[in-house]
Amino acid sequence: MNSFFVTGTDTDVGKTCVSAAIAKHLRDNGVDVGVMKPFASGYKATADSVSGDVEILMKYSGAKDPIDLVNPYYFEIPTSPYDACKQLNLEIDISRVIDSYKQLVSIHDVVIVEGIGGILTPISKNYFVSDLISDLQLSSIIVTGSKIGTVNHLMLTYEHAQQKKLKLKGFVVNQNISTGYELSNLKHQIFGLTGHKVFGAIPYHESFNIESYVENFPNFIDISGLGFENI
Repeated sequence: MNSFFVTGTDTDVGKTCVSAAIAKHLRDNGVDVGVMKPFASGYKATADSVSGDVEILMKYSGAKDPIDLVNPYYFEIPTSPYDACKQLNLEIDISRVIDSYKQLVSIHDVVIVEGIGGILTPISKNYFVSDLISDLQLSSIIVTGSKIGTVNHLMLTYEHAQQKKLKLKGFVVNQNISTGYELSNLKHQIFGLTGHKVFGAIPYHESFNIESYVENFPNFIDISGLGFENI
């Protein structure tokens, strides 16, 4: 099983960009890639709109699966699934998410599952993103930013993953602000504190462009270390 889960230390640290870039690399190398974002939130432009993150994932993976499989739950307010359900008077059925994942796995060689927010984002009162990772029995990549304070967020994420006995592939750093930690310093800190591999770090660009990000991703990230050699 080569499928995996992309989680993060926070929202807006680049989970979608990392997931899309890995998907595009695998696709370019002849791998049939599926993508999934079980929970997405944000205001819809139109009634038929899908999550912008989901659009990006499907574009770069080339996946043509039904939106209901790729994104079982889309909440029309930018908040956690737990809070969205309270505000919108909705309920989440986790078995629907797991069944959707199983269908995607049966279709594709690899499925990349992207979380929402950080690893402790609540899906329901006593069920978090980390519980979903555990129920899907997936290993994880943790994506982190680079601002000062990142190491604290990262270690809290890592310690929780350890407590939940989650399988961890390693870390990817996105330099998402022009200030903060110097990248080589941050990579050394992460490895020294966790003992887990940092696959690489993507440097900050003033004018962000997703096309350029995806194209240049293999120049900064050791994709060969992700364990896809036997696909």
